[in-house]
Amino acid sequence: MFLNRRGYAPLTLCRTCGFRITCPKCAAYLVEHKRRARLQCHHCGHFEPMPQSCPSCQAKDSFASVGLGVERLEQDVSKAFPDARVLTLSSDLAGGMKQLREEIERVADHDIDIVIGTQLVAKGHNFPALTLVGVIDGDFSLGSGDPRAGERTFQVLHQVIGRAGRGEKPGRALVQTYAPDHPVLKALLKNDQPAFYNAEAQQRKSANLPPSGRLAAFIVSASDHAQAFSYAKAMLQAAPKTDGIKLLGPAEAPLAKLNNRYRYRLLLKAPRDFDVQAYIRDWLQRAPKPKGSVRCVVDIDPYNFM
Repeated sequence: MFLNRRGYAPLTLCRTCGFRITCPKCAAYLVEHKRRARLQCHHCGHFEPMPQSCPSCQAKDSFASVGLGVERLEQDVSKAFPDARVLTLSSDLAGGMKQLREEIERVADHDIDIVIGTQLVAKGHNFPALTLVGVIDGDFSLGSGDPRAGERTFQVLHQVIGRAGRGEKPGRALVQTYAPDHPVLKALLKNDQPAFYNAEAQQRKSANLPPSGRLAAFIVSASDHAQAFSYAKAMLQAAPKTDGIKLLGPAEAPLAKLNNRYRYRLLLKAPRDFDVQAYIRDWLQRAPKPKGSVRCVVDIDPYNFM
């Protein structure tokens, strides 16, 4: 069973007042990890124990675990199949790579009946006796707003589904989705890679996105929110005026705060044959130099939009 979500639950909230436990360093919720008896940020690594009372309303033992992670999935699977030997594999495995290799050998030796895993087990492992794959929340990442979300989802699910039926026995896969008509899911259902790539290429072309166009992201960050926004606006004002170029932003990055740094993003869109590097060199020469805690990172044709 595949679920690309570590921990027990992605959100912990107070049932009395609705308070949600967030990371003090990032604009993200803390993820509950029952095995380690703590709440953890998957972006900066911050962790803390589960509070005994709500910091907002002081209600005792009022927190509820919301959502599904692999630890919770393991709990549910063990209840449904009490006699099965269940193994959960994720990057939180205590013994690191050595422990991971030992656990994979157990699967290969048929010492495990049900494997639950994150993206860690999506590729590179051959289990000849594996005949059934179940994907939980298969369309979860499709709503992220990332231009590459469809591409990434198709790659991961195609790899996961490919784990089934690699031996003498045929395999099948079940994918849980709320969007069965999405091109990614339709292509997976038909096992039609060319259909997905053609549809994705047409979408990229119509939106002038790579590889049909060029993108460059400028991530401005600072320890002070006002400084970050002020410098991002100054960057926009310093941009050379050139036909065919479209500048978007500044806007808060999807992860607006990371490790105590506030983040703003500007996005440059250009035709495919445009010399983006030369334009950026000119832009950076015109822009004011960052001062204090301000930083500006340039990412050409970005792969990660967080």
